[in-house]
Amino acid sequence: MYLRKIRNVHLGFLFSLSLWISPSFSQNLIEINPPVAADPNKMIALVGARVIDGRGGEPIDNSAILIKGNRIVDVGPGLAIPADAEVLNLKGMTVLPGLVDAHLHTINDNITLHTFLQNGVTTMRDPGHPFRFYQSIHFADMPLPRVFLTGAHLDAYPGVYTQQAMLIKDHDHIREVVKKYVEEGSTGLKIYFRLPLHYYETVLRSASTYGIPVVAHMELVPAEAAIRAGLKGIEHVTSFGTSLAEPKDAEEFITGVGHNNSYRAEGRYRLWSKLDLQHPRVKELLSLAAQEQVALCPTLATFERQEGDDKVPVYQASGFKNMLSFVGMAHKAGVKIVVGSHTDGMYADRGWAYQREMELLVEAGMSPMEVIRASTLQTAAYLGTASRVGSIEPGKLADLLIVNGDPLADIRAMYQVERVMLNGLWVNKVNNEAN
Repeated sequence: MYLRKIRNVHLGFLFSLSLWISPSFSQNLIEINPPVAADPNKMIALVGARVIDGRGGEPIDNSAILIKGNRIVDVGPGLAIPADAEVLNLKGMTVLPGLVDAHLHTINDNITLHTFLQNGVTTMRDPGHPFRFYQSIHFADMPLPRVFLTGAHLDAYPGVYTQQAMLIKDHDHIREVVKKYVEEGSTGLKIYFRLPLHYYETVLRSASTYGIPVVAHMELVPAEAAIRAGLKGIEHVTSFGTSLAEPKDAEEFITGVGHNNSYRAEGRYRLWSKLDLQHPRVKELLSLAAQEQVALCPTLATFERQEGDDKVPVYQASGFKNMLSFVGMAHKAGVKIVVGSHTDGMYADRGWAYQREMELLVEAGMSPMEVIRASTLQTAAYLGTASRVGSIEPGKLADLLIVNGDPLADIRAMYQVERVMLNGLWVNKVNNEAN
């Protein structure tokens, strides 16, 4: 069996962060499936590549990375290579930290998880699915990304996707649920869009007791109200829609969803197609989000609808264009952008939605370097694991991605995956085994 037994993790009171994210976001959270580690005595030297370390600084050309076991020992040009090291010449290639996916959903589907790993996603979080949806990882016969779980999302009766929801009764119920989730391995909580605002404070306080983050998918609760209640993580760009819209348009959307959950599918595009992104309310909301250190996981690829596509109505293309523009505005305003694939997208082949998301973030106005930092260290901080993964630094775990070409010149180089390393072991793309 590929996975080691899950060890008990003390999540306790961990409030030592000095990063951009809220102090209640622990940086010591542990995946539910710690992967097998490389031989602790084995040395590997990756030489000759351009290194983008995930921290946002200048790339290091003709560099070397020394790895011992599952840890990075050193990185930089001109390093002395130990005589017993296995040397891999990577001239013409780029080495990056493994990608961190903040929003990936599967249901007992190891093949999809392995496909994402082969394509460079070494760490992922499923925000909002029950623990039972991931029973399969304990029987995996192939390497999988590091998996972080939140447990079933917190919703209100009658709920939306009731098979993956916890329907909240009252404030005491929230406290009971949070305690139980943490005992089962939860490293975060997700609020779903029907949960009323008056429960947010209890969710946030309960989660902070255990040092785990809270994220929310909102479409009915105003974003500004949730942020003022203390929410730091917002999933999906559409969560901002009703706060940005004209009041009458927002009310029409809220009423439609209130009567029928499925109204969202078309209603969100109609709502976003009417937005005036130059309205003062937009700037005010973004200023608030930046001031409160909110992180946005836009999942643009899942909403993507392009002009010129015969299958796409004009209002959908217009709505998506505004979503894209808003994400660029959010980034420019200082809102932290983190990256999630949401598993699928209309314009992404299976397993490549993360790379498509990176392309769209560049299209939204972020530089390739900013997108890479968002995809690695910044999202690792969002998950609460930046002390171990997300950058190429001495002491960090050896989760690495090698691509052919230079993604700083063209972000599409992220599709040219040559090799992936997880915990110091190469992931074999042919026979689904780690070497």
